[in-house]
Amino acid sequence: MPEAKLKQALAQGVEQGATPAAVLLLWADGQPVFWEAAGEAQPDTVFDLASLTKPLAAAPLALELERREVLSWGAGLYDLWGQAVPQDKDQITVERLLTHAAGFPAYQPYFQALEKQPPELRRALLRSMLMNEPLAHAPGSRALYSDLGYLSLGLLLEQGFAQGLDEALAALYARLGVEGPRYLPLDRPPAWPLERIAPCGPLPGRPVIHGQVEDENCFALGGVGAHAGLFGSAAMVASVMDALCRTASASGRLFERDAATPGSGRTPGFDTPSGPDSLAGDNAPPGTVGHLGFTGCSLWWHSATNRGVVLLSNRVALGRDNESINPLRRRVHRLAWQILGEDS
Repeated sequence: MPEAKLKQALAQGVEQGATPAAVLLLWADGQPVFWEAAGEAQPDTVFDLASLTKPLAAAPLALELERREVLSWGAGLYDLWGQAVPQDKDQITVERLLTHAAGFPAYQPYFQALEKQPPELRRALLRSMLMNEPLAHAPGSRALYSDLGYLSLGLLLEQGFAQGLDEALAALYARLGVEGPRYLPLDRPPAWPLERIAPCGPLPGRPVIHGQVEDENCFALGGVGAHAGLFGSAAMVASVMDALCRTASASGRLFERDAATPGSGRTPGFDTPSGPDSLAGDNAPPGTVGHLGFTGCSLWWHSATNRGVVLLSNRVALGRDNESINPLRRRVHRLAWQILGEDS
């Protein structure tokens, strides 16, 4: 039976060092159909969701600002920031930031400069560094996954809401009627007891990372960013996806593939399976969207039927170079789609 194989796969993944803790949730027809915890996790364990923040927070918040006619997705950075935008970046739009088509490189360790400044000056410095960052390619010419693009987007979202992303997201989830993931700002106590939160591995200068965001750039921004910072349980992740699917007339744009950028497999906030070797499983049905998180999390969802898989782990607790989570992801997702009846 696939269910027994799933339990065995999770247990073996923990035993073989893929991750010390894992929770798997399969969702269909508005409710869980399979829910299993392994290792040091319970079903309601909270994990650092890392880049799942992009589809679960940044993209829905961008959609909300467009709904309010505050931030048009077609607006360019020059329209929004004026003379602060150099010529090579005047064709970067909100939509291109959302779909990783803005041209920014994948990553820079901006935290090294940010942490030398008082917290109240860091966002202004971040914008300056982003605007001075050489682009990897012309905006709109190709898709390149980029945290820097989402760092730019985060500044735009904060400007549009005139408040922190943590407050804006809490209000959006309340409107959707879900208890979704949360940011854990560094200047406040964690929203949950530490024993409920899965720890991450140590980093230079941070011997204990527990209840604080693992990503250094997000940490330098106080724990709140558009590219990372969310914490949540598997049920919280699934509840947000369920809500987005139930309001597809308003949120369906998030699931539409970027047709304007050559060769793109992105949607606003989400990725799509990349073929037979995809971590989504080689049998993920057409129309599936999802995302990976650096800490070891996975989200894959068939939005048309509101069915999906949430796999949360803290693989970085065993070191950032621990890549053994990926074979586990492929095996788990393949079995999951069989159970969900979406095997292509």
